[in-house]
Amino acid sequence: MSSLLEPVVPEGLRRELADDDNEGFTLALLTVADGGWPHQALISIGEVVVLDDARLRLATWPTSTTTRNMTATGRCALVAVVDGDVVTVRLTLTPRGKVADLTTFDAHVVEVRSDTTPYATVETGIRFRLTDPAQAMARWRSTREALRAMA
Repeated sequence: MSSLLEPVVPEGLRRELADDDNEGFTLALLTVADGGWPHQALISIGEVVVLDDARLRLATWPTSTTTRNMTATGRCALVAVVDGDVVTVRLTLTPRGKVADLTTFDAHVVEVRSDTTPYATVETGIRFRLTDPAQAMARWRSTREALRAMA
């Protein structure tokens, strides 16, 4: 059952994204591609930070389909499993330029939905295991620091 929530970054999602060592936490980043087809990418805590209750900052690869779609439409959605719920955050986007080799966007929360059911609990979403954790985590920390530092 889908419930409309207050249009702010949900507390559980804030908690997951605040943890700089949250290695396996994964979000689906949904955009709309040419022809109106949905496009899904997966991002980690290394590409998104929470700025305040209603804003996030995202970093994506500049030549990716996701970046092209976000630039063209000015919209995306983030989906994650948090505290047994599937949370979807719809965002409007403003391009911000580059950080390291990544394209950045400021994202404003437009709508938040939580999907639950009384007969089941979602235990986990998509997760990954890094093949070189030290290298990836160092890059993520650097990217997150740069995203937070942007004026």
